[in-house]
Amino acid sequence: MNTSRFVTYPSTVETNSNHRVVLIDATEQQLTQLERFLQTSEENFDVYIYSGDSYDLEWLNYASSDAKLILINDASQVRVTPMGIRYQDNLLEYFERIELDIHA
Repeated sequence: MNTSRFVTYPSTVETNSNHRVVLIDATEQQLTQLERFLQTSEENFDVYIYSGDSYDLEWLNYASSDAKLILINDASQVRVTPMGIRYQDNLLEYFERIELDIHA
């Protein structure tokens, strides 16, 4: 059973076995693509969605603390170092890599 979920600011969820990923300034189109991917994925994800205009670094720090991956839209003004990976159009590629690494 798939238990993937989107977690939006200011919500949080209990830590569990889901893979935590943080998305910063993702577009609506990217979120729609990701939603379709998560519905068919064999892995479970907690995808924390952060908008750069939220200005809550404490929440972002919490969401990032156990994240397997932090993905930042290339157009975003948010800077997260050293773990943040900037992406442009290849958002799903990173989620697919997590699946491949687990099943390798």
